[in-house]
Amino acid sequence: ERVARGTRRARSRGGEPRSRLARCMRVNSREIREMSAASSSGLAQGSASSTPATRKVRIGGSKTQGAGAGPDESFPGNKIKTTKYTRLNFVPVNLWEQLHKFGNVYFLCISVLMWLGEHTTLFIGTIKSFSTIATLIPMMAISAAVALLDDKRRGEADKAANSQTAIRVSRTGEEETTKWEDIAVGDVLHVKDDQEFPADLVPLFCSGAEGTCYVSTANLDGETNLKLKSAMSTTQHVCAERLAAAKAAKNNQLPEKKSSIRSLPGKIDVCEMTLKNSLPELLRKIEMLEVEAPQASIHDFSGRAVFASGTDNEPLGAKQLLLRGTVLRNTGCCLGVVVYTGPQTRMVMNTRETPCKQSNLERVTNAVMLVVLASIGLLALLSDAVFNLNKGSFQGLWYLTPPDLILPDWFSYWLTFCVLYSNMMPISLYPTMEWCNAWQAYFIKNDLKMYWKELDFPAGVSSSNLCQELGQVGYIFSDKTGTLTQNVMELKRLWIRGQPYGKLVANEKGFNGGGELKNASNNGRKDEIDNFLEVLAVAHTAVITQKDGAVHFEAESPDESALVEAVAELGWRFTDRVGEQVKVTDPAKKEVSYQIRAVNAFDSARKRMSVVVQRDQEYFLFAKGADNVMMDRSSKESKKTEKELESALGTFAGEGLRTLVVSRRALTKGECEAWLKKYHEAQQAMTDRDGELAKVAEELEVDMEIVGVTAIEDKLQAHVPETIERLREAGINLWVLTGDKLETARNIGFSARVLTSSMTIATFDKELAGTSQAMSSLVSDEASKLSGLDTENKAVMVTGAALELIFGDVALKGRFLDLAKACSVVIACRVSPLQKAQMVRLVREGVKPTPVTLSVGDGANDVPMIQEAQVGVGIAGREGRQAVNNSDFAIGQFSYLQRLLLVHGRWNYRRVCKFTLFTFWRNAVQVLLIFFYTFVSGYSGTSIFEDWIRLSFNFLCSFPIMATGCFDQDVTDRVAIENPKLYGSGRLGNDLNTGKIVQALFSAVGHAMIIWTVAWMAYPSMELLGVSDYYSWGTAVYTVLVFDMNYRVAFLNYTHNRYTIGTIVASFLCYMLYLVVYPCTRLFADIFAPNMYMVPYQLVVSTPFWLCVVAVPAVMINVDMFLLLLSRQFDQRRRVLADLRKDVMQKAGRSVARKRGGSNYDHFLVPPEAGEEEEEQEVSATPPAGVDVSAFAQQKHRGLYFDGSHRLVRLASFLAGLLLFVLGLLAHSSSTSMGQLRIHYQGDGYDTDPLGTTEEEVVHAQSTCHGVGKTCTFKAKVAQTMRPPILVYYGVGPYYQNYNYYMKSEVSKELLGKPVPAGLREKMCLSYTRVDAQGKEIVPCGMKAFSMFNDTFTIKGVEIDKHGVAWESDVQRYNNPAGYPNKPQTSWLHDRYPGVVTQEDGVKSEQFVAWMRPAALPHLVKRYGWINQELKDGTELEITIQNVYPVDGFEGYKHLVLTELGSFGGRHHGFGYALLVCGALCMVLGAAVAVMAYCQDGASRRSFVDSDPASRPLIPDGGTSSSVSPSD
Repeated sequence: ERVARGTRRARSRGGEPRSRLARCMRVNSREIREMSAASSSGLAQGSASSTPATRKVRIGGSKTQGAGAGPDESFPGNKIKTTKYTRLNFVPVNLWEQLHKFGNVYFLCISVLMWLGEHTTLFIGTIKSFSTIATLIPMMAISAAVALLDDKRRGEADKAANSQTAIRVSRTGEEETTKWEDIAVGDVLHVKDDQEFPADLVPLFCSGAEGTCYVSTANLDGETNLKLKSAMSTTQHVCAERLAAAKAAKNNQLPEKKSSIRSLPGKIDVCEMTLKNSLPELLRKIEMLEVEAPQASIHDFSGRAVFASGTDNEPLGAKQLLLRGTVLRNTGCCLGVVVYTGPQTRMVMNTRETPCKQSNLERVTNAVMLVVLASIGLLALLSDAVFNLNKGSFQGLWYLTPPDLILPDWFSYWLTFCVLYSNMMPISLYPTMEWCNAWQAYFIKNDLKMYWKELDFPAGVSSSNLCQELGQVGYIFSDKTGTLTQNVMELKRLWIRGQPYGKLVANEKGFNGGGELKNASNNGRKDEIDNFLEVLAVAHTAVITQKDGAVHFEAESPDESALVEAVAELGWRFTDRVGEQVKVTDPAKKEVSYQIRAVNAFDSARKRMSVVVQRDQEYFLFAKGADNVMMDRSSKESKKTEKELESALGTFAGEGLRTLVVSRRALTKGECEAWLKKYHEAQQAMTDRDGELAKVAEELEVDMEIVGVTAIEDKLQAHVPETIERLREAGINLWVLTGDKLETARNIGFSARVLTSSMTIATFDKELAGTSQAMSSLVSDEASKLSGLDTENKAVMVTGAALELIFGDVALKGRFLDLAKACSVVIACRVSPLQKAQMVRLVREGVKPTPVTLSVGDGANDVPMIQEAQVGVGIAGREGRQAVNNSDFAIGQFSYLQRLLLVHGRWNYRRVCKFTLFTFWRNAVQVLLIFFYTFVSGYSGTSIFEDWIRLSFNFLCSFPIMATGCFDQDVTDRVAIENPKLYGSGRLGNDLNTGKIVQALFSAVGHAMIIWTVAWMAYPSMELLGVSDYYSWGTAVYTVLVFDMNYRVAFLNYTHNRYTIGTIVASFLCYMLYLVVYPCTRLFADIFAPNMYMVPYQLVVSTPFWLCVVAVPAVMINVDMFLLLLSRQFDQRRRVLADLRKDVMQKAGRSVARKRGGSNYDHFLVPPEAGEEEEEQEVSATPPAGVDVSAFAQQKHRGLYFDGSHRLVRLASFLAGLLLFVLGLLAHSSSTSMGQLRIHYQGDGYDTDPLGTTEEEVVHAQSTCHGVGKTCTFKAKVAQTMRPPILVYYGVGPYYQNYNYYMKSEVSKELLGKPVPAGLREKMCLSYTRVDAQGKEIVPCGMKAFSMFNDTFTIKGVEIDKHGVAWESDVQRYNNPAGYPNKPQTSWLHDRYPGVVTQEDGVKSEQFVAWMRPAALPHLVKRYGWINQELKDGTELEITIQNVYPVDGFEGYKHLVLTELGSFGGRHHGFGYALLVCGALCMVLGAAVAVMAYCQDGASRRSFVDSDPASRPLIPDGGTSSSVSPSD
């Protein structure tokens, strides 16, 4: 995407778009990397033995691969393959890649455990594996699909690149069109202007002057300057002669023996003429090309052309290598021989995998996952321990038959509980986090305030997983040139022989000393001035290009082009470069020719460049370079003026100017020729050619006469000082790493406000301490001087030479780091790219806890530090796009960094912290409810939630918090920028750490306990209303949980806009739709969970259910808001942040309200920034291409702003408390008015009587009815008049119908009357529940049907109507099987329970249907019938009970109850008390908040509150570790 964007911008500016090959090579395949590594180490492709140092290429023209190979050599083809998948390896390779994620491994292991629990007897598996696999597989499938799509795109790019056509030339000069993939080593190719080189070529002929050509290397190194290349001189000379002869023959002229084709007339196809006239001779003349083995360096190349004559072999260098991916520019054509193909080309060997950067938040999240994993193990261990202590109390129950497990109980049940609690690890974390990261990246890329109009460059994001990392940066490592400065070079001042020229005037362009130079020339200083300007006009590698009729100087650096342009304005105009000849027009308008005999190139080690030139019969060495290296090589005469020179250098550096020292030396012809001989020998060296050339140059570059100094200004970018000041105020340490000299860096530091006048600066230079021991002493001395100062007033400056000493001593490096950490600024000057990366690594490895580091730069030399830092930011500078291409984020100007960090970084960090904490908190609440349920479900591993309902949890509760992760803003962007100290919470990692996780877990415990308590207290009322079965009560608790989750999301949000509110509403709607489609649709219910059929319908008509839904969020919002205010009360930093946000937002809101004529309540709206409306209108008139200028993309979301205040909390507490009080009173009143009669006829069941039960309402008949099979009759008096309909129900306990194996012990198809395979009955039903002692088949089978309650009750003179005790929907579902009741050898229900089930009803008996709905809690209550007549107070009832059902074996109890029934249920004060307590709790919290508000109204607090929030200290003394809750 970044490359495509760069292509669009480049085309719009008329620049060079990236090639398809460059795009396809952005991502490496393992195969390519392995080939490259093999090639880099010198291994010839296909050879496993020796490692040749060179390769021999014979010029061929054959179509077969390896045509140019020498004996025993073979070369790879030119086909590029960057894909990593095939049809056969896609699944295993992608699966292996995805299993590197901790979460995927965890859930895969859990899925395997679940499957083992389902299908083996290793342990009890209660969670079906599909519930995890059904989520894991789509997640991994989506990731796999994305990877496959990316790989397909790479394959398409490969195909497009390999299918491009090139012109191949045969030995006879005939041309043919061939595909790139068919090109072989040794082929001769014809490349035309603006065409891309399909392989690495050595040019035989170029149509440019003297065999030169220009190439664009933007695809390789991102540099925009054209590079000058040249053909072999021998072959070029032959071609030029033949071409001149052909031209002469065409024009009937004599041949001109010259190697230039500049005078060719018309539009002659010079390459075509060359092919016809010269190529056969060339192929006969050249025996072979002997070149180095493939290697990755794009700047180095060595080889030689071996001629058939055996003499005059020509050396080949970097200028004779045309690289694949580069483009021929400003040159008609080029003929070249292929020397490297495919994976051995420089381009492919330089495609390296971008370092995989894991965000700090991801590391914290992984650590949190380990904590969660430990919590799962701990909860499982606690459950396991309690189980083993109590297993004897329920494992002997006759109706429960736990399986025989292979593993010991202690271990098998621990595994059971681990699987049961496994969802505490949120499976949805990874995909939802990627979603949030993608949107955060989208907002960054489309931020108009980070769009640089000058270069049409919007912000870019290539590592979306690091968006939140921008909010945690502790150290910034910045380049200077092009990063802090504009990299627009202008010559400002000169120093020539002791005389300065020009003055630095603010905002004035160009050099203003031309008049001074003219006057000095007229006053006897002409020679020294001309000598100085002559060097600058000749000693360079610039070329002249024309664009739109204007002349441009193309050079390899902005400095060089600035100097050439400046001296041209001063009279010494560079006019042409023809091969080795440079033409210059002097001030007298006379053209002077210079023959360039040798060029000693600039590099970072030499820090200088020089040329050996011949002017007529005179020989000179012209040189320019850094002051330190040039002064060391100056003549004795020049050393006499060394002090003046140093003074001038100091003055220029003090003005922030970049300086170069210019020297020259006259040479004798003999001296020059002798040196050139050594130079040519070094050029032909096959190994370490650059080193040999440097040695030779060193011999000549001595005793040079210093003729002057240039001073170039590189202006600061706009708003750099303000940006640095804000970043420092945010607590971010700034380290500037530059190649400039010490004084220049110091003065730029002051002008950019990196340094301030109040700072004490410790300076480390090799000149001050030349040995490690001396440097160690210097570090100690400087540390002592700085020890008593504040961090803000301390700075360090260090040179690259000093760093070499420091990094060479481990102990010294540590002490230096300790000193640097204590300073707010470090400036390293004269450092190499490697040293920049070393400085970043020094902080990453040495500072604990490891801070988030950010490197920002604009050039290729900044790439090492950009890749070394955790966050790399590339600036679209004038040195190409190499930094941008290798960065995680790209911006147009350094000043945009403050918005990138202080706004987007801070927003994203806080959003993701909220998102991550909520995700873990959410799953913890769910798992804690399952944990609580374990203790009332016989430790059998039963989840409180039905599987398919539980499966929807991660989905339903994910996208509301995803909106928070994308859109929430605690303050506006302007407030964030104007108050940089707000950034401190992310820098210190205060929003997601161990403390926050502990807080989240405690909060989860609180929420789970409130939900559990309210649902527990509502259970007796739900029992009487017929919705207390496992499926109904579990769904009710789940619904309350969903409401609580969505409330919590709303509570966490500061800004409530259409997206945050919409996702919460969508969550509810999706849940409602899910309940309608799944449980309320017969088709889906029968397929997935028949017992869930119509559960939602039964719940929505139940009043206690709705009271739970209302009560839990009402209580929790008051508890959460109280805790929020309490944390602010005792934490000054949180209080100040809250006050600052509130004051600024309210002021902005009131301002907008006044402007728009709004009400006083408009301050609750999130206002737009001042002037944003006008700015939006202006931008929308001419929107930038590729940038979304909509209000959505600019994050200008209108909505409600919430920040908890005392008044709001008091109001919410009062209203919630009042509501709950009213509901509690209604519930209590209803309970009091309900009459009941409770009869205990077996066992001790007093503890099961509901609250509010009086002694007059309880009859004890245990002595009368004791004994199984006994029929007892007794009388009971009605204590309170009961009006019809009166519910008659029985209770049994403790009875674990919710035991896992008990609930599963049924065959749903059999109950529905459908045919059932024998294998299914065997799987689901124990043998003695399938076949009785007489060998009859039991229908329906299973422990639930086998253990049906069969006591009967009659009341003399009172009819009990047994209809309407079961759900009508269940009765309709149940059907007797085919052949009922005449199937022989079958034991039917009416056979086993003749007094309860009639033959006519069979499985449709309402008593049976009601029994088959398992109770959610061990206290089992089932409806028996209805009494439709009034029972008045004092009425004596004669009751007969046939006691058949056995409970003595487990010391159980049974009772019979007659009760009135209202909308709140029957007699049960407990639920009313629970609501009243909840209301009282809200009132108490409101009162506590009022007390806190009263205390804050004191004089001391009032003075603090009334002050300007922006002026308050955000971090109190000693409070740097204070934290800010994601919800404050």
